[in-house]
Amino acid sequence: MDELDRLLAQTLHGAADRAPSDAGLLTGVHGRARRHRRRKVATVLSAAAAALALGIPAAVGLAVRPDVPAPPAAVPTTAAPSESATAAAMRLSAGYTAPAFPYTLPATNGMRAPIAWMDGGNLVAFFEAIDIRHHSDTTVTVSSRRPAFTTAGTETQRTVRGHAGTLRTVDVQPAKQLTLYWPESSTQWITLATDDTYTPQQVVALANSLTAASIAVSPPFELDLSPAGFSTETVSSSTMSFRDAGGAQFRVVLYKRRALQQPNQTVGAYKAQLTRDADGATLDVDVTDWTATLRVTAAAGLNVSDADLLRFAAGVHVLNRSDPADW
Repeated sequence: MDELDRLLAQTLHGAADRAPSDAGLLTGVHGRARRHRRRKVATVLSAAAAALALGIPAAVGLAVRPDVPAPPAAVPTTAAPSESATAAAMRLSAGYTAPAFPYTLPATNGMRAPIAWMDGGNLVAFFEAIDIRHHSDTTVTVSSRRPAFTTAGTETQRTVRGHAGTLRTVDVQPAKQLTLYWPESSTQWITLATDDTYTPQQVVALANSLTAASIAVSPPFELDLSPAGFSTETVSSSTMSFRDAGGAQFRVVLYKRRALQQPNQTVGAYKAQLTRDADGATLDVDVTDWTATLRVTAAAGLNVSDADLLRFAAGVHVLNRSDPADW
C-alpha cells in the first residue's frame, strides 16, 4: 500500500480500540430493531462472525476500495533446525484458494448481499435484513454433519426441498428463534436460522428458495504458501486455520499488538519470536505497520521445521479487510 493507504489503515486500527465491543455493537443493533419491530438477530454467530456481519470500524473505512496486500516481506535468512524427525514433515505448497459458499437466497430490496466465512469446518453465509418490517437477518450454514444444539426448543417435522427436515423453535424474548435444518444429501446438512419475523411456512419457503451459487469466502490474508494436504477449518476477519487428516491444527491469527518478550528471529523487516514447547511451535511476528502481532502456531503433532515456519510467515500479507483480534 502507498503512504496514504498506510496512514489511513493505522488511523482506523487506532480508532478500533475506542469502538464498542462485539457484544455492545450487537446490543445496539438489537435495541434499534426492537423499536421498529419485536425481533432480533436469531443466529449462532461467534464474536468474530458478528464482527464480519456487522462491521468493525477498522475494516469499514476501507471496504470501498480493493484489498491491497501489505508490503511483501523478504524470505528470512535466520532458521533453526527442525524439532523432530519422528513424523513425516509438513510440506508447504504454493498459493492458497479460498473456499466458496455453495448457495444463495433470492435477491430482494429488503436484504443485503450475503457475506460468507468458515467456522469450525462449516461454511456460513449471513443475509442481513435492511427492511426489518418484512424481513429478518438470516444465517445459512452448510456442514458435513447433523447440527447439535445446547438450548431447549420445540421441534416439528417439515418437508424441505424434498427431504425430511426439522423446524426448531426457541421461545425467547424479544423474538422467538426459528431454526430449520435438514440433510441435503448423504454428506451435507443445511441449517437456516432466523426469527419469528417470518412464519414457520415462510421459513420453509426461504429454505426451498435456496439456489446453487458460489459466494466467495474472503480471507484476511493473502498467502504465498499454505500447508499441503490440509483442509481449511476457519476463515474470519482475523484468523485462518487448517487441519490435517489426524486433526492437528496449523493456525495464523492477527492479534492486537503485544510486545515480544524475547525476539530471536526476523521475518523480513519485522522482529519475531519463535518458541517450542509440549503444545507445539509458536511464531510471533511484530507487524509494526499494522500495530499488530501475527501469530503462527503448529500443533505438537505436526513436524514443521523452524525454517518452514519462518518461510510461511514471510508469505503472509495482511489485507485491508483484516481486523486484529483481542488476545
